[in-house]
Amino acid sequence: MERLLTTEKDNAKYIAYLELIFVSFMWAVSTILLKMYIDKIPPFHLLLGRFFIASLTLFLFSTKKVLKIEKEDLKIGSILGLLIFAVYALYILGLERTSASKSGFLAALSVLFIPIFESFIKKRMPTFWTIICVLSSIFGLYLISGMNGGNLNFGDILVIGCAFVYTIYIIILDKYGADKDNHILSFIQLLIVTISSLFFSIFSEGLNITILIENIIVIIVIGVLGTGLTMYLQTKAQKVASPESVGIILLGEPLFTLILAFIFLHETILLRGLIGSGLIIISLVIAIIKKI
Repeated sequence: MERLLTTEKDNAKYIAYLELIFVSFMWAVSTILLKMYIDKIPPFHLLLGRFFIASLTLFLFSTKKVLKIEKEDLKIGSILGLLIFAVYALYILGLERTSASKSGFLAALSVLFIPIFESFIKKRMPTFWTIICVLSSIFGLYLISGMNGGNLNFGDILVIGCAFVYTIYIIILDKYGADKDNHILSFIQLLIVTISSLFFSIFSEGLNITILIENIIVIIVIGVLGTGLTMYLQTKAQKVASPESVGIILLGEPLFTLILAFIFLHETILLRGLIGSGLIIISLVIAIIKKI
């Protein structure tokens, strides 16, 4: 009986890992679509469009469950929603002030922050394999990003803040989201980001619905597949997967982006990019095999 329960638990973990890999892939697809089709849409308008579509889609497919929202769900979901909005906002503001390669690397520092935070919270050292995965993935991402040095600037600090906030998001989701309904928790987060994006679109960019209508097809694809579905799957998967494994597996995004950019945008992949990709793949495989 005990062996059967262990097998079921392991199978649930493997499913969660696959869901997180799919999340990484869809984030990468969203990035490529944005580069290919959307050039001039203001950042908070883009957040408004994709999160509104995501919220609406989840509501339509899970109306009965969503209408059962309770006070505690609203409390946890609102906190998580504000945190994930802060992640996007800090990254957008930081990207305007620093290079894309640098921001990509710094934003992924959450993979390093998560085991450090977990060590303090649970009062235990990260496992040997967790340390190996973190170091391997960080160095791999460094090679992929093609960072060329430079002094620390305000944009870098904002993106580091983005990684810090995302770390808090992952840990709170792990601690308080385990017993919450996936549909309800995902919907509340999406709705909070939509409302926050609307506020900033109005007061910092001047709301322009025409811009969203002109790019509606791409926004729908990104909203449904790259935002709504990924939010739901990450919320679901993290009930099983550890915060450390979530951070490492989600590093598959820059790897998938590198591959897709090579195929569809004809971007060049240098030797250091191949080595970096290999290190990230090794980290993902270790994270899954060792079930960290």
